[in-house]
Formats: sequence, C-alpha cells, structure tokens
Amino acid sequence: MPAQPNPEQRDWLEALNAGDATMGESRLFERDGTWYLHVTATRDVEERSEASAEERTPIGVDIGKASLVTVCHRDGHGSPPAPELWADEGKTVRRLRKTYFTATRRLQTRGSERIGESFGDDIWNQIDDVFHRVTREVVEYAESVENPVLVLEDLTYIRESMDYGDFMNRRLHGWGFAKLHAQIRYKAVEKGIPVETVNPRNTSKECHACGEVGYRPRQATFKCTNDACWMGEYQADVNGAINIADRYLSGESHPREHTDGDDSAEDGGRLTAPQDTQADATTEETLGTYAS
Repeated sequence: MPAQPNPEQRDWLEALNAGDATMGESRLFERDGTWYLHVTATRDVEERSEASAEERTPIGVDIGKASLVTVCHRDGHGSPPAPELWADEGKTVRRLRKTYFTATRRLQTRGSERIGESFGDDIWNQIDDVFHRVTREVVEYAESVENPVLVLEDLTYIRESMDYGDFMNRRLHGWGFAKLHAQIRYKAVEKGIPVETVNPRNTSKECHACGEVGYRPRQATFKCTNDACWMGEYQADVNGAINIADRYLSGESHPREHTDGDDSAEDGGRLTAPQDTQADATTEETLGTYAS
C-alpha cells in the first residue's frame, strides 16, 4: 500500500530506516475512507543549553484570527525589539475555511458528498501547508534569540474559557489552536528549544506597559484606558504576545511534557478535518495530516 508521509517529518522516517531512531507503538486505522498509519519514533536531538530559567529569553506566541501567529520578546531594556506577525497567512486561512464551508454546503445539498470530501481534502492540505510554513518560521525566529524559550497559552484554559455561544464556539474551536501548538512544540524540540505554557487569562485584555485592563476598538488594535500610561494604542496581537512572555517571567509557567507515558503529539492529533473541536484534538495521536 503506497504511503504519503508528511514532508515535515520525512527525515524521521529516514532516521528510522537508517537505524538512527527507534520505532515505538504503531496504529493503523481508517477514517472517512482513508487509511492512516501513526508511528511513534524516538531519536536524539540537540542537547538543550544549560541556561537557567532566569537566563532565558521568553518569546510570547499569540495565536489568533487576525494574525495567524504573532511572536515577540523583550530585549535587555524591556522593549519589544522585533515582533513578527503572520497576518497575511491569517487572511489566507480564513479565506480557505470560508471557501470550504460554502462550497461543501452547496455540494452536500446537491447530493455530491464524495466530490465535497475530495474538495475538502485539497482545501485542508493547503491550510496544512500554511500552518507548517508559519510554525517553522516561528522556530526560526526563536533560533535568532539568545537562550530562547517559546511560551504558549495553555490549551486547557483556552478550552475552558471558550463560551461565546454555539456559532462562535464552533468557529474558535475549529481554528487550529491545538494543531499550531503541536507543530510549534515538536519543531522546537527538534532544535533543542524549550517550550512552556501559561494561563492565557486576560493576556489580550491587559496593557503590557502598565497592566491596566483595556479594550479593542478594532480587532488588531488594543487601547489602554490608563490616562497616565504612555502607550495609548498598540498592536493588539503584539500586546498579547508580550503579556504571554511576561507570564513566564512571573514564574507561573510550566513545561509541556508528557506525563502519562504517551509519546505522541499531545493536543495536536486530529488535524485533518474542519469540524474537529479543540477537545477532539487532544484525543488522537499524530504529528500531521500526511501521516498515512
């Protein structure tokens, strides 16, 4: 049976073939007419630096809808020197998702479910390509910073706080938080970059300069309500990323490590279907869409 490996993980398969990695548990299953083979593999990666938590530079990773991902850190003077936003990629993913839902709904009403499935696979492969490119660039950003640690929002808290009604919950839960988290995490591990998570409560609402709770007059704009604060208005996603990084400095972060003996991609599994919820993403075991 021909197999189509995830291009991002081809080197893992080559390492297995060369004997440089150890194969663990494997699982073959069928979903919607397509067979998938999930294989766990273990191999050595670059040893992490011995820098202490205080010596590390936290890089906040904000995953949103306006900008797909935003990363930022503070320099030695406490200023955010070089935030990076993937706003165009956010627009691309929103457009592809809208195309998918509109087209498949029409095809289903015409009784063309099989065509709809094929069309949907193509759309989601395009979204996957965007996700893989962006998460690879996030890790490259981290490599440019001395003693980096990537700081993500804890998905548990995100799931618990998402209660905006059925329509918005469906949109937010299907946005890809778990998938982006998983891809950033395993790519960072391959480069020896530690990953930590923090409670995301109010990271998008607080001013990173004074801590005052503000608001967003527009999706991409944060406004501080403290008249004494120098900031006034700021890019909302960058503000959130800085707050996420600062949570690490406050000492409340914890590492994303597996504690149940499962070496699969925690939180990142069921990544191939648009209807997947955030909870679904924690139950399946895969690193990517192409693992078939």
